Amino acid sequence: MDEGQKKNYYMNRNIKLYPTYLAFTWDVFFVWTIIILFFTNVKGLSYSQAVLLDSILYISAFILSVPLTKLFSKIKPVLSSQIATLCAMIFLIIVIFGNSFFEFVIAEIFYAIFMVVGNIKNSIILSDSLHVVKRDKEFNRIYGSGLGTYYFLDAVGAIFATYIYQYNPYLAFILAFCILVLVQLFSLLLKEPSKFQENNVDIQPVKKKSVKPDSYKKILFSGFILSMLVYLFFFRGVVSVDSSALKIYLQQLSDGGVIPVWLFGILYSGYRIANSLSSKFQFKYELKFGVRSIVIFSVLSILCLVGTGVIYLISPSSIIAIVLILTLSYVFASLRPPTQIFMTKYLQVCLTKKNLERGYNLKNMAEYLGYATFSSIYALLLSVFDDNYGYTNLVYIAILAVPLIVSMIVFIRFLVKKHASKYTIIKAEYTED
Repeated sequence: MDEGQKKNYYMNRNIKLYPTYLAFTWDVFFVWTIIILFFTNVKGLSYSQAVLLDSILYISAFILSVPLTKLFSKIKPVLSSQIATLCAMIFLIIVIFGNSFFEFVIAEIFYAIFMVVGNIKNSIILSDSLHVVKRDKEFNRIYGSGLGTYYFLDAVGAIFATYIYQYNPYLAFILAFCILVLVQLFSLLLKEPSKFQENNVDIQPVKKKSVKPDSYKKILFSGFILSMLVYLFFFRGVVSVDSSALKIYLQQLSDGGVIPVWLFGILYSGYRIANSLSSKFQFKYELKFGVRSIVIFSVLSILCLVGTGVIYLISPSSIIAIVLILTLSYVFASLRPPTQIFMTKYLQVCLTKKNLERGYNLKNMAEYLGYATFSSIYALLLSVFDDNYGYTNLVYIAILAVPLIVSMIVFIRFLVKKHASKYTIIKAEYTED
């Protein structure tokens, strides 16, 4: 094959393999449904220590984002993703063999590296591969397909994990490690897109003297970037409790004898199925509503938390209440994945290629900080209201509703303006008198 044929063959193969690769590198399978049970019942941690580890994970990811982006800026995306997966494997090894809280903190730091590097470089693998063969417009569809596959498999894993935990609590972690070994072997089929990029023209060509990315300070001076980060901080804050809130409600039903323990995993898997469907079909929102999808997601997040709070206070355990709360919880769960995909796409459209990795990093940092901040607030509200799910949801969204809506309006104004300046072309003949 000549160079052109090799380029088309390997990049199209990358694109074909990518949904499967993303599905198995987005997160670690099996372990998150039973992680708190494992830490408390097997490793002897207190409940507060187990919850604190989750906060440490996102705080570590926030702190490490900038240095890791600089460190990996010179490393090619496929190799970077392989290193990130290796860090996830180290996380599992420490969790399996560790016995102290300090050891598990080290494990969370390794997992934070996996999150930060993987989230950025996995997006770059796809966007660069698409760009080389001029298929850029397919990003949302392909990325969403991979993410949807992950959430579907995780839904199955959520049911499976509760059963194998009862048989052997270590087995879920061992299986997760084996999957990551297979992922590393699978990644050998991917080719670095940079090998073929020298023969392709960039969408936004830059002068050779400007190939270095702009400083973080300069990127942040963009009203578009700043408004996006503020909006993501509040939106990610709102939806940071989508999983934990549902787990709390199901746990209360289980503890009260309303549902059997085995049903917990099945009902929780509905959360992941909602994630999966919204990831797979998010492009339909874009086709029908465009940037107005942001408004829909923000408003729905508020209505879902208000609805679950009010219904819980009226009748927390009646059949109708359970069905309504589960339905609203599943809708709530479906809002985060498409927003993540849309924001990644907006960055690709509105940033030059040289600044893309730093743009991804800033986006992730805003989300990490939003998660760490507002999930902590939610935990505090639970303690204030003696674990009352209804009061907690209502007060939580009362705190966040106004800043969420205001930041959404500001961001959409900048987003529309940025899109218009890129895609609106005034032909020379229209300007002639």
